[in-house]
Amino acid sequence: MHFYEHLQTELTRIKTDNLYRDFKVLSSKPEAYVEYKGNKVLQMSSNNYLGLAGDLRITEAVIKAVEKYGMGSTGSRLISGTHKLHIELEEKLAELKETQKAIVFSTGYAANIGAISALLTEKDAVYSDELNHASIIDGIKLAGTNKFIYKHCDTQDLERLLEENHKKYRFNVIITDSVFSMDGDIAPLKEIVNLKEKYNAVLFLDEAHAFGIYGEKGQGLAHELELNHKIDIQMGTLSKAAGSEGGYICGKSELIDYLKNKSRSFIFSTAPSIPAIAASIKAVEIIGNDYDLRKRLWKNIKYFKTGLNKIVITSDGNKTVERGNLFGQQSQIDCHVGASRLLAMTNEAPKSAIFCIKFDDIEKTLQISQELLEKHHIMASCIRPPTVKTPRIRLCTMALHTKQDLDYVLEKLSLFHN
Repeated sequence: MHFYEHLQTELTRIKTDNLYRDFKVLSSKPEAYVEYKGNKVLQMSSNNYLGLAGDLRITEAVIKAVEKYGMGSTGSRLISGTHKLHIELEEKLAELKETQKAIVFSTGYAANIGAISALLTEKDAVYSDELNHASIIDGIKLAGTNKFIYKHCDTQDLERLLEENHKKYRFNVIITDSVFSMDGDIAPLKEIVNLKEKYNAVLFLDEAHAFGIYGEKGQGLAHELELNHKIDIQMGTLSKAAGSEGGYICGKSELIDYLKNKSRSFIFSTAPSIPAIAASIKAVEIIGNDYDLRKRLWKNIKYFKTGLNKIVITSDGNKTVERGNLFGQQSQIDCHVGASRLLAMTNEAPKSAIFCIKFDDIEKTLQISQELLEKHHIMASCIRPPTVKTPRIRLCTMALHTKQDLDYVLEKLSLFHN
């Protein structure tokens, strides 16, 4: 078969399986409403949790930086690309995260694959949550290390694997997301820390969807739970709540200096551009000082969760996962319940800004997502395999959303309720 015939055959199969993806092209600033095909569309699929991607304070900081320093970083950090703004950002991140040092990568994906592949070898073992992000999975593959996958958020399964294997390897590294991007639930971090200490393991925490949202100053879930000093490797991104782009690793000096010299995705990548770094510096400043943004976000999270609960028929009284005949078929809404000091309210508080409506049928999920977009002007993306095992509509609340915005979404969702 000719090369391009093979590609076309695979594309046809992907389309037949309802797994073909294409771009939804937007033509406006990243705000609560975005422009899509000439229409104003309510954005419910963005990781721009605090609304900083379009914040005027950041825009002004970027303009000043570009006027003074230009655009490109001109090369990799170790050859020609380290600017004083890169150092400033790393110092601000280390200060906010209360670690000795930080190192910034071009993306969160690059941070994960670069750190994991640099730190682990065939002499070591990694223990990874089965729903960890793809960048963690790929980093483990690149490292060629011994891997053990434990059931999602199941610390009993994690301990079983540690007990059976920890004496066989030089280092045992536990890796987990703090907030899981496609489910919106959070890792049982206290229990994981206990196991880390019991088995003398290293703990690598991905705070991509927690940075800016949890903690007194938005440092992340580890700070929210007052466990940050027990986390060996704190990873996060600057492309979600921070509204810019890039990834970081925070930790002890030895860790950061080692990654600077051994991480291939850091060494061989062009440094983040001046606009991205300037935006990130301002975003980190805002995150550390603007509590009102987080307060607004958590108010919206609680309000939206309460509204979803009113739509969905609860068949078993389970307040962690409500089930009902939503959208004309059996579906499952994940509105994970837990307490947060940020809310300082009740134990009925949701745990993250991410809400997922899961289905068994990919075609039906696509149809609903498309109808929400084309008919009701709500961007509610359909997430399908291989990203997830179970197709779903993923909804995200932002600090930018008003009560009226969320009411509108809830109203349109209720139209599908049988």
